[in-house]
Amino acid sequence: MDLRQGGWAPEVDAELHPTQGAVPEGLAGTLYRNGAGNHLSDYMIDGDGLVSAVTFAPGGPVRVRSRYVRTPSYRASVQARGTGTVPLRLGGSMATGGRLRNLTMPPAASQANTSVAMIDGRLLALWESDAPFELDPGTLETLGRCDLDGALAPSGFLGRLFADRQGAPYSAHPCWDPATAEVWNFGCVYGPRPQLEIYRTRRGRPTEHLRTVRMPRRFMVHDFAMTATHLVFCLGPVVLDLPAIVSGRLSPFEAMRWHGEEPTRILLVPRDGGPFRVVETDPWFQWHFAGAYDDGDDIVFDLARFRSWTVMHEAISSMSHLLDAAATPVGRLWRYRVSAAGKVEAHQVHGLPMEWPTIDPRRATTAHRHVFGAAATGPASGVTFSAVARYDTERGEADTFDYGPGRMVSEPLFVPRDPDVVDDRGWLVAYETDIAEAATSIVVFDALDVAGGPVCTLPVPESLGFTFHGQWVQRPGNHR
Repeated sequence: MDLRQGGWAPEVDAELHPTQGAVPEGLAGTLYRNGAGNHLSDYMIDGDGLVSAVTFAPGGPVRVRSRYVRTPSYRASVQARGTGTVPLRLGGSMATGGRLRNLTMPPAASQANTSVAMIDGRLLALWESDAPFELDPGTLETLGRCDLDGALAPSGFLGRLFADRQGAPYSAHPCWDPATAEVWNFGCVYGPRPQLEIYRTRRGRPTEHLRTVRMPRRFMVHDFAMTATHLVFCLGPVVLDLPAIVSGRLSPFEAMRWHGEEPTRILLVPRDGGPFRVVETDPWFQWHFAGAYDDGDDIVFDLARFRSWTVMHEAISSMSHLLDAAATPVGRLWRYRVSAAGKVEAHQVHGLPMEWPTIDPRRATTAHRHVFGAAATGPASGVTFSAVARYDTERGEADTFDYGPGRMVSEPLFVPRDPDVVDDRGWLVAYETDIAEAATSIVVFDALDVAGGPVCTLPVPESLGFTFHGQWVQRPGNHR
């Protein structure tokens, strides 16, 4: 797949065979991932969702399948393919045809390209400014928009306008609580009264809309974290210029403004429905959290921190920056602690640049020691995040394996050796991409020996696109 505007990854259905190592015995389940399968503009985020599924079966072959999510954006992109035009308003770019044409369109067409998650038996392609699209878990065929039992049904003119006129927003980063078997999520509604809508899904029950939290400004909120008692939002001073979007002048990401003189607001929302708290601290920008937990009355959370939105926006605004390490902003893993009295303590866990932080999902909402991510280990030219890394938050150390210049690794996901034994033994499963060759490989690492290199490499016959996030779904009844 050509990384320049107009490049398309094909849909794939193939059996995979290791060219290095062997599939670990007992590794059984499906890795679902989502990302931009084509490039409709030079913006990294402007691509239609290409969901892939890599299935590991005991005693059987590894299979990969990928399918585009059949959104209105995808259908318009197919019709416009080869014309050099942008058919719809996108997250980072305007439609071809000038301001008047853009004025008649929704603020951004859903591309369902950010993540994919299994929620109460439904496989959902997620994009934070729209309702999810439901997929068949086996074939990946698109079943249609999913309003989660009516919880995401849009209400009023503004609700329809800012949800692509089809469904209320549902974030691409739901949080799972293994202790209560609940999935929590939020949606950001931008309008005259900006607010966070909070949702909960309990196994076998309809999704519930639990509460609305008013925001003082139109902050860009991409992710959140969750402890056993609270939802944690960090409202960095990145504010949406709504008039610029509504008037057809700018796309949403072009209309984000960094106000570095203002604080970051840490918003703590009790899960039991009590009053929320806001604590102000020094400004920063983050996309993603690793995890969070309660430590007595304190709330502790880890995230990948960047110094500002400005440097991040500059980097994602051009696909050519993937091949320019100097253009890629440097984020690092930080830990924050907020006391009951509102005191904020923070420190950098390690100086190694990183993004896409993850933890063992069984430790979600409880204390965790290890954080996994994509990292950069040196000043080599090429894609910055070319290494798989494990960060030890207790020792402040990092265990890494770097593929080198011109390579890119995805968010690594932890898979336990034994799902019923909560220890640190397991594997990291990720995608590794050779940018120049547009070649994807599935790679498996020992989670406690990342520096030892992959224990298995499975080349894919075609590119799986520019992947963002995903989820490992355990094979039922499998024990390692």
